[in-house]
Amino acid sequence: MKQQSKFSVVNLQSQDIPRIMEDIRTRYAWVPFGVYGQDDFFSAVTLAHNTSTTNAACIEGIADLIYGKGLYSKDPAFNALLQRLIPQEEIKRVAFDLKLYGNAAFQVYWNDEHTKIIKMYHVPVQYLRAEKIYDNPKIENYYYCTDWNDQRSVKNKKKVPAFETSNEKMEILYIKNYSPSLYYYSLPDWVSALQFSFVEAELSNLHINNIENGFLPAVMLNFNTGVPAPEERQTIEALVQNKFTGTRNAGRFMLSFNDDVASKPTIDVINIDNLHEKYEYVATYAQDRILVAHRVTSPLLFGIRTEGNGFSSQSEEMKTAFSIMQTMTISPFQNLLLNSLDYALVCGGYDNTELYFEQLTPLVILSQTAEDTDKSVGKVEDETNKSMENPATQDNPGDQTPNEPSKPTKPATGLNEPINQYSAFFKQDYQITNK
Repeated sequence: MKQQSKFSVVNLQSQDIPRIMEDIRTRYAWVPFGVYGQDDFFSAVTLAHNTSTTNAACIEGIADLIYGKGLYSKDPAFNALLQRLIPQEEIKRVAFDLKLYGNAAFQVYWNDEHTKIIKMYHVPVQYLRAEKIYDNPKIENYYYCTDWNDQRSVKNKKKVPAFETSNEKMEILYIKNYSPSLYYYSLPDWVSALQFSFVEAELSNLHINNIENGFLPAVMLNFNTGVPAPEERQTIEALVQNKFTGTRNAGRFMLSFNDDVASKPTIDVINIDNLHEKYEYVATYAQDRILVAHRVTSPLLFGIRTEGNGFSSQSEEMKTAFSIMQTMTISPFQNLLLNSLDYALVCGGYDNTELYFEQLTPLVILSQTAEDTDKSVGKVEDETNKSMENPATQDNPGDQTPNEPSKPTKPATGLNEPINQYSAFFKQDYQITNK
């Protein structure tokens, strides 16, 4: 009887380019924010941070530089009040959210007359969803839920008014940047490296699997004694897997007892040429793309060592790279926070806030600059802080923002319990044009 061979095409798992969308057609009152699924943007970004070493180092390092040594006011009297009004730890958390998610939020508490802000707290922005605007000129409410994938938690969500849209005791100040094709949310500046972060995560899975398999090559083990029953095949496969895989089984040998040579097991090794070089190239390329997305001028600033630094010495590299990064990467984040907080505090009954971030500058750069200019380290540090001040938050800044629509007099339906968010950076989020 003629033997037959059957072949089939195996379609391996493929990965699509991320499509980040605000689902405004949903039946819900809020707007889901998704990248691979219905409402998974924040969870996907969190996973990219937790599983990619390069991405985590960049996010945490830049977030520390954004916060610096804290938020202060040049007015000594108001600075003392500011430290009680907004605890430094809350500012640090908001700066981290802004870098990680591209969105951040404060929980703003007003006095009973709704004329003065008495406290501001950080709220995890991944727990917030914007309400659809419908016919409103701007976002008026946010929904707070600790797990948007759990229907029971969603049923217990809380509706919170946005900043300057109600007379409630607590409102949400949402901080975000402009993102093309998005209105309710914004994107982190490193979003283009989202997939490269998952590449690093998959590479770590590959290496740990190799370790658990004892660095054995991909092989096909053939038993030439006939085809056993399905249950017996599963038993044999489990025995082989338990005996020869895992780090504790590395270096074991196999014994085979056969009636004749024809029935002995055969092992076919599946070789892939230069596999280690391919993995090394992918790892290096993924790391480089992540650094580019974060606009990291020198990996040394975050303790990442790469080949070809491009400077004659490490100190020269760090000094030049830090200056560029401070201007091109850190300053825009700080200005966004300063503008938002300055606007919120002015609306909350405070004038002449004169806010600024005290910069976190590496000591080696301060020391070298002080030596080159014959100045003290403290003097150089003061000059650095002065150069990074945001003019919009200082004395006589001029008209920095357009006119804000008048505050509604009708109170929003009640919420007096703590939670958290709204965009103060944009004075009027949406303009409706009537034909």
